[in-house]
Amino acid sequence: MIKDVVVLDGQVINIGPWDEQIRPVLVSPPEHDDEGNVTKEAVYEDRVTNPMPEGAVIEQREIETAPDGGLIVKGTAKPSETELLGQQLATMKLQAMQQTATVNELGQELAAAKLELINLKGAEQV
Repeated sequence: MIKDVVVLDGQVINIGPWDEQIRPVLVSPPEHDDEGNVTKEAVYEDRVTNPMPEGAVIEQREIETAPDGGLIVKGTAKPSETELLGQQLATMKLQAMQQTATVNELGQELAAAKLELINLKGAEQV
């Protein structure tokens, strides 16, 4: 899915719209008369309390769901420690299988060479 993302210095810092966290801020307090009655109501103004960082830009990127259920930019998922260990184990098993195959091939070549020597010695004795 394509979503808006906020990018700062080449790094995605937010997926989706930036939450400016607009909050009402007291501009002028209420005024009261001598008897405590409100003569003028308090005045509030909505203000951005979390502005987008200076230099940040909004771009559209392909988004996917991460293994933990969160959203990430497509192709940026990092494998977990368990997955990394699994990859290392698989690599080591593959290397061991390749080494075993090489040893087996060498053993077959050695056996063939011994048979050839035996045949040659037998031919000399005839």
